[in-house]
Amino acid sequence: MSVTLSDIARQLGISKMTVSRALRGERHVGASMRDKVRQVAEEMGYRPDPEIAKLMTHMRRTRAKAAPRTLAFVWAERDAETITASSWSQQLVLGARQQAQKLGFELEEFYLKARGMTGRRLSGILEARGIPGFILSPLLSRSRGHVSMEWEKFSSVVIGLGYARPALHRVHHHHFLGMMTAMRMLRKLGHKRIGFYCGSTINERMFRAWSASFLAHHPLARPEGLLALRKSPSKADFLVWVKAEKLEVVVDGGHVVEDWLKAIPEARRPRHVTLAWRADHPDVPGIDQQADVLGSAAVDLLVAQYQQNERGIPGAPRIVMTEGVWRA
Repeated sequence: MSVTLSDIARQLGISKMTVSRALRGERHVGASMRDKVRQVAEEMGYRPDPEIAKLMTHMRRTRAKAAPRTLAFVWAERDAETITASSWSQQLVLGARQQAQKLGFELEEFYLKARGMTGRRLSGILEARGIPGFILSPLLSRSRGHVSMEWEKFSSVVIGLGYARPALHRVHHHHFLGMMTAMRMLRKLGHKRIGFYCGSTINERMFRAWSASFLAHHPLARPEGLLALRKSPSKADFLVWVKAEKLEVVVDGGHVVEDWLKAIPEARRPRHVTLAWRADHPDVPGIDQQADVLGSAAVDLLVAQYQQNERGIPGAPRIVMTEGVWRA
């Protein structure tokens, strides 16, 4: 016979509601009581009923639809003007907002670069507003790798691998698979002398997934000279490298080399492929990272934490990867 919440409550001499709240990790049940309830539940062999859990999730979503709760999207390193001008950023937050609304939540944007804003101050604002969790935008520099939020008060998800500290649940594009897809498409088109030119910092930020996949899936047996990772990419260096390696195709991590290629006569100009395809540059083929899918996945992970009353720094952070698509 399965153990129920009532059984645990009788064993401890407390109410069934207290047991339920303790097992969900609610903060207004003291830490010592939460630990005691969990210990007794484990000793008695308690296992939650998945059908009841499903029903409770449905009830919470129904209440959320009646009175939408707000989640936060925190831009860590970019101001509102820069974000507005970035099609990728707009696609990212749009995907997050649409998924939040689908699940019965609203999404509000906040900016750590706003005048006078700090992680501690923002934590106070979110807590005062009753916002239970936030998504943190990609962290692009080592100097901003540590964001001093009051983590224990919130559910949180960070987008991208980056240099984020502490280790949180993450959602990021599958960069290794993106490069693999690009290389396979180019091989099908008969290209062999394919080069990859990229800043070393961005490659390191994704744990060298791009360079590893490039070397693993290149059509040539020894493509080392065709891999050009530069600490400070420059037009002059790029043009020398293209000429020396007699490239048919140049792959880059964005659109940095797009204008540089125009300095090469059209008859000798290699084809350009990007690993960060953009709708406003449809003439450059490559991998669409589908930022909207990334934003949507971040909301799913955040809402799952909220519904399970998970707060603070996770003991075992999860990484969710989303797949891009080839745009010809």
